[in-house]
Amino acid sequence: MVGALFAVVGVVQAALPPKNASFEFADHATAGKNWHVDFTVDEDSRRKLESLIVYSEQCDATVVARHVPISDGAGEGGGNWAVNATFTASKTIVGAMRMIRPGCDTGVLSFPNANTGDGTAVHVHGGKYADFADATLKQRRQARRLQAQVLKFWRGVTPAGAKRRGFHVNRAFPPDPSGLVFHVYNVHNEKDHRIFDARRPESLVFSRPTQGKPVLLGPMFRVPPGKRPGFAGPIPIYHSHPSHSGKIVSLMTHVWIVKPNRKIAWANCLPVKQLEAYNPGFTWAPKPGVPPLEHFLPC
Repeated sequence: MVGALFAVVGVVQAALPPKNASFEFADHATAGKNWHVDFTVDEDSRRKLESLIVYSEQCDATVVARHVPISDGAGEGGGNWAVNATFTASKTIVGAMRMIRPGCDTGVLSFPNANTGDGTAVHVHGGKYADFADATLKQRRQARRLQAQVLKFWRGVTPAGAKRRGFHVNRAFPPDPSGLVFHVYNVHNEKDHRIFDARRPESLVFSRPTQGKPVLLGPMFRVPPGKRPGFAGPIPIYHSHPSHSGKIVSLMTHVWIVKPNRKIAWANCLPVKQLEAYNPGFTWAPKPGVPPLEHFLPC
């Protein structure tokens, strides 16, 4: 989904936000209509957002805008989503968002106090399933081809096999609190400037079973800060995790190792039934009372 109607306003009377600060407001209590806004200030300028992320469960869409100016007046106009916000203090932003798609209008949703809290950002997520309705034929073919390549290169790869390919656990990133999965990372792939290369994903996600050996669930592709790549158009659902400083340093998306199925392969949730059916040895066994991260919740 592409949006072009937004305004982010910094009033003269209030202090501008700190560089590299992150602000978030999320409504996760309204069944079927959860929504989320996230602001990350540029690391070099207090008058520019590095990223503005808007999510609506109701419209099943996530918008990512880059390099949004913080000014004394209104921003750009003429699109299908809107954010109007004001920094009332250096670490507090208030405002409202709205998203409109065919058959969906969130109406005006206010956030009374999106703040930094302890100065760190949190996990940013999107809808469950990819947007194929707005994708072009070329973009759908790109998504289908990448999943086919993922199955060819990665199905059945073990942790030992991943290690031989240069993947290692990165202890700088906290593990999933549920203990059900773990990531391995390839620092060379992170720095090679190759995006959506099935042979060279930036990370892999393995199951951590209570019995048996870990099973590879799928690669994770990272996108560096900047303009959203054109690859597969609106199909990838990006999410993010902060660094220790709280800055969102990249967006990422999963391609799951499941029977060829575009909707399931690109899901922003864990397609447990399809993964269990397609990957011998994988069984989902959650621990009572310890939920996994949002994008590892079963679909």
